Amino acid sequence: MGRSQSMTKDEKDLDSMDEKDLEALAEDGKRRPLTGGVALLVGALAVIWTLYTIYSTIFGVLNVLVYRGIHLTFALALGFVLFPPSKKLAGHKIAYAIDLLLALTSVALGIYVLNSAGSFADRIGIPNRADFIFGAIAVVLILELTRRVVGKSMTIVAGVFLVYALFGRHLPSFLAHPGVDVKMLTSTLLISLEGIFGVALGVSANLLLIFIVVAQFLVGTGTGQFIMDLSSSLIGWARGGPAKIAIISSGLFGSISGSAVANVLSTGAVTIPMMKKLGYKPHFAGAVEAAASTGGQIMPPVMGAAAFVMAEVLGVPYAKVCVSAALPAILYYVALLIMVDLEAARTQLRGIPKENLVPVKKTLKEGWFYIIPLVILIYLIMTGSSPQRAGVITIAASIIINLLNWKNRLSLKQYLHMLKEGSLGCILIAMACATAGIIMGCVNLTGLGPNFSGILVSLASGNQLALLLLTMVASIILGMALPTLICYMILAVLIAPALVSMGVEPMAAHLFVLYFGVISFVTPPVALAAYAGAAIANANAMKTGWTAAKIATCMFVLPFMFVYNPELILIHGLSWSVLPIIITSVIGTTAICMAIQGYAFTPIRHWPVRVILFLAGISLIYPGMYTDLLGIACFALIVGANYRFKQKDRVILSE
Repeated sequence: MGRSQSMTKDEKDLDSMDEKDLEALAEDGKRRPLTGGVALLVGALAVIWTLYTIYSTIFGVLNVLVYRGIHLTFALALGFVLFPPSKKLAGHKIAYAIDLLLALTSVALGIYVLNSAGSFADRIGIPNRADFIFGAIAVVLILELTRRVVGKSMTIVAGVFLVYALFGRHLPSFLAHPGVDVKMLTSTLLISLEGIFGVALGVSANLLLIFIVVAQFLVGTGTGQFIMDLSSSLIGWARGGPAKIAIISSGLFGSISGSAVANVLSTGAVTIPMMKKLGYKPHFAGAVEAAASTGGQIMPPVMGAAAFVMAEVLGVPYAKVCVSAALPAILYYVALLIMVDLEAARTQLRGIPKENLVPVKKTLKEGWFYIIPLVILIYLIMTGSSPQRAGVITIAASIIINLLNWKNRLSLKQYLHMLKEGSLGCILIAMACATAGIIMGCVNLTGLGPNFSGILVSLASGNQLALLLLTMVASIILGMALPTLICYMILAVLIAPALVSMGVEPMAAHLFVLYFGVISFVTPPVALAAYAGAAIANANAMKTGWTAAKIATCMFVLPFMFVYNPELILIHGLSWSVLPIIITSVIGTTAICMAIQGYAFTPIRHWPVRVILFLAGISLIYPGMYTDLLGIACFALIVGANYRFKQKDRVILSE
């Protein structure tokens, strides 16, 4: 494999990982092996949790705090039983007994919230002793389980915010605040809707569990495999076909799963070996899958968890977020297709022989019905139905379609398994959201948000581009340490207001911080999607990460495109005026891809030419007739000259 002798221990460990190891990497923990009655009880409770959420979606929620409290109780209780303090203690009896005690404590916390929820609002600002005690218990339980299932980094970040809230009065004046005592802090985090039970946990309870179950049913009933099969039939024969299959299938699959690492592990298990078989280098195959899977978090209709929170923060329908995200996401995948096409042309990689592919007509004839639930989901969201109701209807549609499909009909046990795995898969999300509530509560209590925004504006000296670059760096750094959802929530409070204050459209500002949080999945040194791809490809982890970042370069550029061209996110709706912007964006994206790959019909061997081509692409980002004309002219001259060189080479060869 040509591995470097100077690889670090971490890189070697990442290289030796298999799919199960990467699941552990994604969750920073491994489920405790359960057997007998305990396993049945946990499975039953997980199914009940999912069914309760579906029931509440259909018939409504009586009390917001009660509903979110039940959601958190299920997550905490099941989480402590399933996830040990560390892998070494997975089978330790004393650790297991302590975890059972923590699970029972979680239930006691839930009972307190259920009994007291009606009077919480009356006690905001004047909490009683029980509020303080249970508030402290809630913070400790949430941070400990977050450490187990999300990772130490997020727990540390939350701890920093808690310390800031308690001792911020001692900091320099530009960051200082009057201070919050421990009783007021812990109780407020528990009894208000601006703490643990805030927007983030509300999104987890109302939406995310439902959509995790939607993804389980779409994959389990065959929609995921049909997407793979259709992608192969449509484009597998083309130059670089396997890589293009990976991009299209990962984009479609990722749009319903919303998880970059899960997407790599599922679609990559098929596409990466296929790419390697046809001549792609292992690190490039893993990188293509990682870059394509990462884009699933920005691709409607489901996107990632952060998109649902964004709708709540902006106070707009989720469908509006989907509409705004659609064109940039499509442009990203167009850029990926161009990148792999150029790589295939440069290295003379062919597609899969047509005789080895199932014809499109046959694929559609045998499996067209698999796509019906996904079409229903998109239709319902786009026509104004609530996302959670659309999710429940999609689950019902997938069940009906499967019952009518006698060739692949699932058993009741398989349906129950999908319901169970849906809720268990939500434990990580619920903990991340609860911890985000702790962080947001500290921000609100201390007034850090407005202060930090003011500091950033001062650092940027009123320059919008400087502020955007600062935001980009902050987003990437935070994204490396935190899940996308939490990264987005922190930046939405601390930085997005500063962008809006300097004239950036609110939707563009929030999508901007989301994009740079997402790209951390392919940005070393912490690039989980790239490492997942490297594990499957048996490639050097860091090399795969840097290659994935190179392939995904346009994700660094696209946010600037829609900030300077808000029409790209359809801020005023779809109209003919958007068409010129789309055209210039596609040309600019193509120019940047050609400059990075160093290929346009023939190799571009001179660095100055590649730099000019890259700058031509960048000039098409900034709106204006002169910049557009300059960019198009440079692009046309360089690409046209390279095309002529290629034609001359053909003439010489033919002679």
